[in-house]
Amino acid sequence: MKAFIKDILFGIVVFIVVMVMEFLVTLPFGTQDVWALPEEEYRQYLNLEFLLTAIPAGLVTYLFARWQKPDQKAGWRKAWTWTLIAFVMYFAIGIGNGNLEDIFGVLGIYVMLAFMFAGPLIYVLFNDD
Repeated sequence: MKAFIKDILFGIVVFIVVMVMEFLVTLPFGTQDVWALPEEEYRQYLNLEFLLTAIPAGLVTYLFARWQKPDQKAGWRKAWTWTLIAFVMYFAIGIGNGNLEDIFGVLGIYVMLAFMFAGPLIYVLFNDD
């Protein structure tokens, strides 16, 4: 139980770091008001944002797993826990902002979540320890 709570706390930190990465990948797009975009353009913007964040998100979860050095069972637990936390947080953001359909209506969010899921698994699969 202690390990699961630790995974949840690290999952929240992982989500915060991924959100920072998401912010950093949007900096080159400029400071346009994305809320004023027509719905289809807004969805394209979100999709691009999530797709560009996928690799950094996978790298973040890989590095956090590398730092914690989990065995295979713990690696799977971390992958599921961290991905579920990210899913729940994006769900809450979507409910709070009223754009749940926009967030989960694009492929990019699922690609990013898949990369987040893969990070700890890649570590445990290729760990030689």
